[in-house]
Amino acid sequence: MEKVWVIEDPDERPRVRETKPVRKEKNLHAGKSPAVAYSLSMFFWGAGQLYNHRRGKGAAFMVLMFLAGSGTLLALFYRNGLLSFLAVLGISRTNSFLLAEAMLLGILIFWTYNAGDAYHQARKEQKTPFTGVSSRLYPALCSLLVPGWGQFLNGQPIKGSVFTGFSVIGLFSIITLPLAYLAWPSLEPSDTRAMVEVIFAGTILFTPVIPFLWIISAYDAFRISFDDYRKEPLWERMKAANNRRRVQGWVRGVFPQIKGTIALGLYLALCVMTVRDYFPASYYQEVLASASLLMKKRGMTLLPELIDRLQALVMMVGR
Repeated sequence: MEKVWVIEDPDERPRVRETKPVRKEKNLHAGKSPAVAYSLSMFFWGAGQLYNHRRGKGAAFMVLMFLAGSGTLLALFYRNGLLSFLAVLGISRTNSFLLAEAMLLGILIFWTYNAGDAYHQARKEQKTPFTGVSSRLYPALCSLLVPGWGQFLNGQPIKGSVFTGFSVIGLFSIITLPLAYLAWPSLEPSDTRAMVEVIFAGTILFTPVIPFLWIISAYDAFRISFDDYRKEPLWERMKAANNRRRVQGWVRGVFPQIKGTIALGLYLALCVMTVRDYFPASYYQEVLASASLLMKKRGMTLLPELIDRLQALVMMVGR
C-alpha cells in the first residue's frame, strides 16, 4: 500500500484555532440587556417585554398604555359631559375626583411595575450576572428624570425599587397638587371631600422632600457607576465593611467608603442654613398666614388648622 503524505498549509490551522474560542465566548455572553429592557419599558409600556421576546405580555401592556393615554385625553376634552353622565349614575364630583386620583396612582404604579418586570425577565435569561451599564453618565441622568431608574441601570434592583416607590409618591404629589387646588371649589361639601383635603395636605407635606429625593437618587447612581464593588448585594457589602472595621478600624476601613455621602449631607445642611439666614422666621410666618387665609376662603378646614400649627412651631423656633 502506497503512503500518501499530505502537506497542510501552516497558516491555516492556527487561524482556525483562534476563531473557535472567540465564537464560543460570544455565545456565552449572548442575552438581552436588563438595562435596555427596563429603559424601553419606561418609555413605552410593554416595549421591554417585546425586547425580551415576550410578545403576548408586551402587546397587552401596550394596549393598556394606549387605553390609559387615550382615556385620559378624552376625559380631559369631554370632562363636562363625563361629569354630567356620572351625575346621572349617582356619582358625585367628589367621588369622581377620588376615582381619578386612584386611577392616577394605579397608572404610576403599573408604569414602574412594567419596567421592573422587563428588567427581571432579561436578568433571568442572562448567562452571566448583570453588573450594570458601562456608561458613567446615563445612570445619573436617568435618575434625574425618575429616581430609581439609574439604580436599575447600575444593576441594583432592590435599591432601585425603593427609589422608584418614592418617585411614584413624588410624581403623584406633583400632579395632584394643582388638580386638587383647581377642582376643590367644584366639589360638593361632604365627608368624602374631607378625604380629598387629606390627600391634598399629604401631597403638600411630601412636596418639599421631592427635590432632595431627586438629587440623592442621581448622586447615588453617579457615585455607584464608578465603583463596581458598590454594585454587590447590600448584605455582602455590610459584611465586608464590618470586616474592614475589625481589621483597619473606623477611620481607615469605613470612613473612606462613606466620605462622599457625608460630604453630600454636609452640603445639604449648609444649603438649609443658608436658606435660613436669607429667609428668617418672620418670612415663613407671613407666607404661612397668607396660605392659611387662602385655604379658609376656599372652604378648607383641615389644611388651615395644620398650617396654623406649623406657624406656631415656626414662631417657637424663631424665638
